[in-house]
Amino acid sequence: MNAEKWSLIEGLVREELRGLPEESHDPTTGHPLTVTPFGPDEVLSAIQTLLSTRLTMGERTRAFEAAWAAWCGRRFGVMVNSGSSANLIMLAALVETGRLQPGDEVLVPAVSWSTSLFPVAQVGLVPVMVDVHPESLCMDPASVAAARGPRTKAALAVHLLGQATDMDALGGLLILEDACAAHGAVYKGKRIGGFGEASSFSFFFSHHITTIEGGIVVCDDEDLANSLRSLRAHGWVRERSDRAALEAAHPEIDPRFLFVSSGYNLRPTEIQAAFGLVQLGRLDAWVQRRRANHAAWAKTLAAPDMQVFPEVPGTEHAGFAFAMLPAGPRAPIQAFLQAHGVETRAISGSNLARQPAFRHVPAQTRVPLPVSDAIHERGFFVGNSHAFGPAHGVRLAELLDVWRKG
Repeated sequence: MNAEKWSLIEGLVREELRGLPEESHDPTTGHPLTVTPFGPDEVLSAIQTLLSTRLTMGERTRAFEAAWAAWCGRRFGVMVNSGSSANLIMLAALVETGRLQPGDEVLVPAVSWSTSLFPVAQVGLVPVMVDVHPESLCMDPASVAAARGPRTKAALAVHLLGQATDMDALGGLLILEDACAAHGAVYKGKRIGGFGEASSFSFFFSHHITTIEGGIVVCDDEDLANSLRSLRAHGWVRERSDRAALEAAHPEIDPRFLFVSSGYNLRPTEIQAAFGLVQLGRLDAWVQRRRANHAAWAKTLAAPDMQVFPEVPGTEHAGFAFAMLPAGPRAPIQAFLQAHGVETRAISGSNLARQPAFRHVPAQTRVPLPVSDAIHERGFFVGNSHAFGPAHGVRLAELLDVWRKG
């Protein structure tokens, strides 16, 4: 396309999306779970991708993988179509490469997302549910210690809503990180995503940055990265660094259709990667705003009848969402807030051991889960965003005072 035509397209897109991404939100207009996090730069990058006619996983995907891995302080990144898929191939690759064996137990916090738990069982491992800590909502060290058994080999650290897990409590276990909602969180000076054997992230529309849908696994081991690449795309060898050796070992098979693992089809698109490459440049500033919001709201909203969850000392909270635990039933509070334009949600999947699907998952609950039960029954969260500020916390406090007065 010539420069004149592109200039016309660019001008139209920038005019249509003027003011986006939303960088400042007025709390008097409501309190949504998220605001529009992309603007003309992302859309123009997507249009360029469409015009290139190369839409399936290719150069842009590889560029985003490298950029995200570097941001995490990792050697390798393997992008997929969602954070849930990232969890699936992360666990499958650990079994395929022999780091874990079918039947090994993996500790998982009871309060997490469904596709944090389910893939553990789907790849032949045994999830063991542990309680969450009453101040962090992440894995409780005491519950972790009590739940360990002779077959416990690994722990899946879910950094819930942006709070870093106590990584020291997981010593002696193979550590995996579900950092899908923790972009930019820090534990003892080190960025989350850099601790585990492998770590997953999500780039869903409502997360810190978005590729519309999308996810990624990061790691440092090349054999593990190769396994992830095969599992992502049919089990074939095309993206593996050891492709030439595998092709030489099987000269009788067309190398374009050489399969070395029982893979899936979880590939991202070039459009997703094009979004991600632009979004990554926004992330650091956005995380700092979310963290500042979290700190300010924790001071504003804490009350005898409302527990909040300030940043745990020694960590930096990524501020994915703001959790609250009322002393009484949550439904009346949620209904009141919703009527005044404040969107709320239950905290993640709440206690997954109480979900109907848990009957179909070969998991164990060998320790009590009292905090998870409390979260399940009373916990909820409101949205946080880079476009929000302290005034959103003030408005929430005012609304809660009105509700208390009846």
